[in-house]
Amino acid sequence: MTTTECATRREHRRGRSIPAFVCAAVGAVVMIAVPVIARQVDGTADEFSTDTVPVLPALGWLLLAGLAAIVLTHRLQIWFSVDEGPVLAVAYDLLPLLLLLAPAIATVAWASGHLLLGSAGAALSGYGAVLVLPRLFANRRPSWAETAPRFELAVANVYVDNPTPRAAAEQLVACGADVIVIAEATPAFMDHFDAAGGDQSYPHRVTDPTDQSDYAVAIVAREPLGERSQVLSLGPLRLALAEVDVDGVATMVLALNPMSSFDPHGQVTWKGQIRALVEFVPTITGPMVIAGDLNSTIYRPQFDGLLRAGLTDAIDSLGQAWRPSFSLRSVWPLGALGAFVRLDHALVNENGCALHLRNLEPAGSDHIPFMITLAVRPEQ
Repeated sequence: MTTTECATRREHRRGRSIPAFVCAAVGAVVMIAVPVIARQVDGTADEFSTDTVPVLPALGWLLLAGLAAIVLTHRLQIWFSVDEGPVLAVAYDLLPLLLLLAPAIATVAWASGHLLLGSAGAALSGYGAVLVLPRLFANRRPSWAETAPRFELAVANVYVDNPTPRAAAEQLVACGADVIVIAEATPAFMDHFDAAGGDQSYPHRVTDPTDQSDYAVAIVAREPLGERSQVLSLGPLRLALAEVDVDGVATMVLALNPMSSFDPHGQVTWKGQIRALVEFVPTITGPMVIAGDLNSTIYRPQFDGLLRAGLTDAIDSLGQAWRPSFSLRSVWPLGALGAFVRLDHALVNENGCALHLRNLEPAGSDHIPFMITLAVRPEQ
């Protein structure tokens, strides 16, 4: 797909934009109306008055109404375009976890004789299964990947307020990866990285020393980088690009850390950054990997734009979708819950293939760094 085609599709989708609150209201009305209509048709559909705890069916329908509103909005945004805000965006990120409520509601409803409520819960449970289950199975590897050149890539959000930056730096220097993508790579952290031996082990890098923001990114490598390596600004998006020689195969590594939806105007900026990335992807030829903290799970509808642009989530392709990467460690005491969503990604085009994944220790960060082995297809 060309850049022009991407832009045309974007404008077409914008032209059919639907306010998020309209979708949410429709979803809530549908789920609340169903039991009311059912009782008019069949008075025994849900006998609220005979319950030992009469509030339970009403609570069940209320929870299902909220879930249905999110699901309906999620589907409509994939099909059209919805002007969602940060709260709805985070609801999309948490959608598989939220949908775990559905089978619990269905089980309790069926056990207490509320068949209509149980059936509604089962339907939403099925939607959750469709979202999650395919991602738990590894993709079939292409035949060329078995003998193709390969390299190890480490991806780490080191957390701008990391209480132990030296430990995080030492871990990355010692990890042994050929290339490291570092998110929140402030000049202060890069000083720790160099002091830990990074200036010797990873002397070749793409970074902007003037970037003092929380979203600075850096790419460091053991071997010299190619001439296409640069820091690039694409409207609201800032990218670090490194041309890596993988046994004679020129491979582009793109690093980014788009804005969090919870920053002021963050959701609008984030969507603009992802649109810019979708438009830029077709301009890269040869093997390519996009890595970093994307501040989004794969469940946000905008992620579909990246997949339609010919990218594959490398971690999903290994059947490792169950491995989350982000925790609320910085928000005490919620950090005790552990990691619960994956915000850190590696995306490859058709000339790249993931072979192996292993996590590293967080080392003071609220993100879990990982190392991934990637095969790259030689030129035909």
